[in-house]
Amino acid sequence: MRTKQIPLLAVKIPSVLTFVTSAALLTGCADADLVQLEETLADIRQSPGGQPPVMAIALPASQDLAYLYSDGRSPFLPPDAIIQGGAERGEGALAPDLQRAPEPLERFSLHELRLVGTLRMGGRQVALIASPDGSVTSVKKGNYMGSDYGRIAQISAQEIRVTERVFTPREGWQERQVSLVINENNE
Repeated sequence: MRTKQIPLLAVKIPSVLTFVTSAALLTGCADADLVQLEETLADIRQSPGGQPPVMAIALPASQDLAYLYSDGRSPFLPPDAIIQGGAERGEGALAPDLQRAPEPLERFSLHELRLVGTLRMGGRQVALIASPDGSVTSVKKGNYMGSDYGRIAQISAQEIRVTERVFTPREGWQERQVSLVINENNE
């Protein structure tokens, strides 16, 4: 069997024709504005940086105003009635007993103490309190804790209720109820 040979020139013509067409198309994609863009970018890169221009806005002239109550009491100071006729720290039915010996947990403020557990011992509910110094103290109803003369009023399985006594110059000694709850996430 005899094979027919194709002349070499017939193979090269389509290849050359494809190359010339591709080159012509790609040349048409060249943009003359790219040269101008490159020149603009080069100018920007060479120009000095510096501060943006400062724009000063003219404000209208202010006028002095007379304050009618400048001779009166400052609103940031307590009234004279509170200073002169206020309650004394040692007075009142709710005043704490300052003569009793302080208990160990009264050295810390209540927010520094943490309830870590409760248990029943001898028919009494007892709470375990962790202090910032790392010790754990057991307390029962009636014990004192916290820096605001807090006294334990009730102990349940998950919380203890403390009655604190705080002093305000206007109203004297006041009671407030605070609870410490077992927080299982922060152990």
